[in-house]
Amino acid sequence: MDFEAIMMEGTLILKIRGELDQYNADRFRLRFDMKIVSPEVQKVVIDISELTFMDSSGVGFLVGRFKTARAFAKELVLVCSSSYINRLLSTCGIEKLIKKYTTIDEALS
Repeated sequence: MDFEAIMMEGTLILKIRGELDQYNADRFRLRFDMKIVSPEVQKVVIDISELTFMDSSGVGFLVGRFKTARAFAKELVLVCSSSYINRLLSTCGIEKLIKKYTTIDEALS
């Protein structure tokens, strides 16, 4: 897994590429949380459009980042265009918790 963090006018965009599994979720959890709780961040957009694989640990990772953002009164949304990942998220019911968009532009508007 690889990720890129971009800050734009109070919005933190976290682009995740590759596989989001237990190994990678454990490796990146603290790094993501440190960015999310930063005082200049008001909104967090996690772009998972370039994920090639995600398991239940990856879903738990996303829910955990949502809880972190909510605890610090920040909005968190997802960007996902992969039909495989969308099916997984729908099956898990994550869409009831986290707003999901198909493009970053939609998420930023």
